[in-house]
Amino acid sequence: MRPVPANMLAPRVKTAWRIAAAITICLTVIPTYLLILIIMIATGTAQTQGPSELAILSGITLAVLAVSLLIFCVVVPQLRYIRWRYEVGQWELDIQKGIIWRTRIIVPFIRVQNTDTKQGPIQRALGLASVTVSTAAGSHEIPGLTADEADKLRDAIATQARLAQEDI
Repeated sequence: MRPVPANMLAPRVKTAWRIAAAITICLTVIPTYLLILIIMIATGTAQTQGPSELAILSGITLAVLAVSLLIFCVVVPQLRYIRWRYEVGQWELDIQKGIIWRTRIIVPFIRVQNTDTKQGPIQRALGLASVTVSTAAGSHEIPGLTADEADKLRDAIATQARLAQEDI
């Protein structure tokens, strides 16, 4: 079996993943919670003495929010960071990722059609970028690199791909 690729992502990628997860969770759970509160106020169940079914549902929604934030903003980014590896070899790009289902991708440079760098607003604020390597079969992304490292990696892959095409 091949050794694990040597290169890790920039540690700041954990912060980017945490922010993205928090935004996603809040945009899905908070509207549900607000809808429950509106229904409680509209039906008058907010003023009842004992806990109503809507109040219990409201509490469950808040518990789901708290647990989701804990799991997806604390635990998952750390595990993703530990498992994410990449390496540029002489003939191919080697990517390993995954927490539960681990994926190992070998992209031969001869198959590379295009390399890109991109930055979203969160990545830009943290000084990070992603490199995308496209082949006829699809594209593969290496997220969470420093902007300089992403530019160097993109250029190195493009050079290796061009040299592999010339060897044919």
